[in-house]
Amino acid sequence: MKIKATIAILTLFSVTIKAQEINFKINGGPSGILYDSNIGDGKLKFGGGIGVGYTYFFSDHWGISTGVDVTYNQNSFELNNGTTISTYEVDDQTSAFEYQVTPTNYKEDQHFIGFAIPLMMQYRTSIASQTQLYFGFGGKIMFPGKQTVKASASELQLSGYYPDINLLIDDLPSHGFGKVTNWQDKTTVSLDPAFMLSFETGLTFKLAEKTKLYTGLYVDYGLTDLAKETANTNIVAYNPNGLDNIQVNGTIGNGKIVQESRYLSAGIQLKLGFSLAKDKPEPVQPKAEPVTQTETAPVQKEVPVQQKVVEAVPTKKELTTQERNYIEKQPLAFQEVGNTNVTPELASRLDEIAKILKSNKDTDLNITGYTCDIGTEKRNLEIGMKRAQAVSDYLQNKGIESNRMHLFSKGESEPLVPNTPAENKPLNRRVTLVLVDGK
Repeated sequence: MKIKATIAILTLFSVTIKAQEINFKINGGPSGILYDSNIGDGKLKFGGGIGVGYTYFFSDHWGISTGVDVTYNQNSFELNNGTTISTYEVDDQTSAFEYQVTPTNYKEDQHFIGFAIPLMMQYRTSIASQTQLYFGFGGKIMFPGKQTVKASASELQLSGYYPDINLLIDDLPSHGFGKVTNWQDKTTVSLDPAFMLSFETGLTFKLAEKTKLYTGLYVDYGLTDLAKETANTNIVAYNPNGLDNIQVNGTIGNGKIVQESRYLSAGIQLKLGFSLAKDKPEPVQPKAEPVTQTETAPVQKEVPVQQKVVEAVPTKKELTTQERNYIEKQPLAFQEVGNTNVTPELASRLDEIAKILKSNKDTDLNITGYTCDIGTEKRNLEIGMKRAQAVSDYLQNKGIESNRMHLFSKGESEPLVPNTPAENKPLNRRVTLVLVDGK
């Protein structure tokens, strides 16, 4: 049972690997914490990130992606002059008092590194032969590292108010009260994980057969606060031993100063996508049909009707004109550039063709693949043969014997319509079917 399950998983992987993509990205723009404060002002600064992603496309247009992003984020925060921040402390004599800090030109420069895991839906659609428009939308969870805070002020007025005796002390340096000028200090602050909404859009350009360049814009917006609530902590710590070593606590966690601390990042993004698709091996004709081996050459020009004389049967059921027209008149469309897979629309028609072929086993089928003029002549011959092989494989799965089907590729050599203008090119990406009657 385990062996069967393993085989099934490997088979599924080999079938679906053509729809997978690995990408590497770099982006940059304003990136940091968007503050909401009544007594201060926060500003985003330039940040950026790198990441690696994995996308699984479950249709020609839709996919789902995930990965890991690493971002560098920075911003500043300034308190309004004249603001006094108050908290309750205990002095070296175990007396409770109200610790009042009144800064002048107080500013913090902040930065942190975050790690994010995205989960996003992807949509893509072709707008030119080598260009696609794409959209991505979904969410991310970010795990931020500690925020580094560099604080400075031209002046700190540190005071202590003792409500029990209605006494305000603002000039007692030996006990930590007084003025400090040209002050600066540095600390780190812990942040909480945040959930974010994410959106991206732009254009993709095909650089090589399995390589794409993504260019566009992105936006990440936090739905939850990054700050850990520390409402009882002042912006600087009280030091009962003097004014020589006043340490910063930071503003982000103080709910009296900052009411919201949401993440915001937006800017320009570049990605390189590498398809994991594997090329199918070149088809080999069955040994029972040695003539077919020579006919698989891409430059085949004529239908080898005369080769089937040896298989003639005296009596047979003739196909009607309507059945012949249904098989031969309308080519099988492979409109996507490079597509060699049978689409659901083609499958419906091939199901009917299989029924017709089963009704007359004296009729063989020549299957010829074509392309437009995008790409090299050699590559187009390969794609044409792969399209013919895909049709043959489908019909064989529906019960049509492989030795009744003969495969050819004309590549770009015989377009159905001129390849200019560009709107004509999809009509040339096709497979034609020609019936070969035995005699």
